[in-house]
Amino acid sequence: MTQTLHRFFYHSQLADSYGAVCVSDIIKTARLFNATHGITGVLVFDGTRFCQYFEGPETAVRHLIASIQKDPRHTAFTPLLDAPLTGPRVYEGWVMAYCLLEGMPFIEALLQKTPQEALEFLHASRNMLDMA
Repeated sequence: MTQTLHRFFYHSQLADSYGAVCVSDIIKTARLFNATHGITGVLVFDGTRFCQYFEGPETAVRHLIASIQKDPRHTAFTPLLDAPLTGPRVYEGWVMAYCLLEGMPFIEALLQKTPQEALEFLHASRNMLDMA
């Protein structure tokens, strides 16, 4: 039986007690977990804030959400979208794309939009973002 795919979109703040250097550990851990559990997505970081979208089997997505919520490096965790994925994956093959936009107002622009508009903006911008 094929498990239903689910998608999740949130933003959070890097905790004051952590520096931006911890982000490489977040990426390394996320890529390993995601590859093992069938999750794809993108993480954008602007030096102080995170914005992340990911999609995959619902049980794996739920596990990842709980893990992020418990991670002391994240504060002000704010879900924007938590819903079934009704079409094809948006980030097929992208175990965890990462984009550092330090000093750019990209996340600020996302937060000025409704959750659906923010998600559409993120998806439309994916080819313009320098993702590693």
